[in-house]
Amino acid sequence: MLRALLQASLNLISTSPCPVCGGGADPPDGPGPCLSCRETFDLVPGGLTGDTPLPWLGLGLYADAYRQLLLNQRQRPKGTVLRGLAQALAAEVPGGIGGSILVAIPSWKRQGNPLPNLVVQQLIAQQGQGPPLGARALPLLQRSRPTLGQHHLDRQLRLRNQEGAFRLQPGQRAALPQLKRQPIWLVDDILTTGATALAAAAALEQAGLEVKGLLCLARTPFRQPAPGRWAPKRGEEPRDLRSVGRCGDGPG
Repeated sequence: MLRALLQASLNLISTSPCPVCGGGADPPDGPGPCLSCRETFDLVPGGLTGDTPLPWLGLGLYADAYRQLLLNQRQRPKGTVLRGLAQALAAEVPGGIGGSILVAIPSWKRQGNPLPNLVVQQLIAQQGQGPPLGARALPLLQRSRPTLGQHHLDRQLRLRNQEGAFRLQPGQRAALPQLKRQPIWLVDDILTTGATALAAAAALEQAGLEVKGLLCLARTPFRQPAPGRWAPKRGEEPRDLRSVGRCGDGPG
């Protein structure tokens, strides 16, 4: 009994509070949210991944308690919560993010979504490494025109809405020769159809830069089709991502 109490006391001293709930402790097998939070928010071990319309990696599905958590962070961001999510996200990137350039996908609104930039800041801050090993954040992109809100747009309309919506920051052109030797990760909070990420990647690739893919906090769940309609098989990506290729010439 006394030994168990002593061990519990040592655990409290030797482990850090969970950055998300503040009440647990970082799991011994990885950084970020505690095991209880991972279960509550259904954060998938190893993350969610896909390769169309560009390679992407996310922490979990944008649904239920996790959706509410991210909505709260949009309205009232908390550094500790975003730090924990960034730690978990970085830990799932194959080969790590060291040596990469992180580019937050910008909003065209003046009071736009703060999460992409905040996640990039946390990804950089939690590395504990400096150049040349550490990742760098660069504002390579700017919006070239306003776009419509996409909540009620289908996949095809989202693609048309985002086409040509980004361009390279003019002030970054002088650095292009050095940037062409470094991999780039786009960073956003939510991935739905991939239309925004695809347009952002196209702007960078037209400048000759290498885009490895997208890092995001969550992936919007695939909507269940009506009876008799096409549905993805287990382990297969939803058609809203499969149906367009990186060059815009996918099947459908």
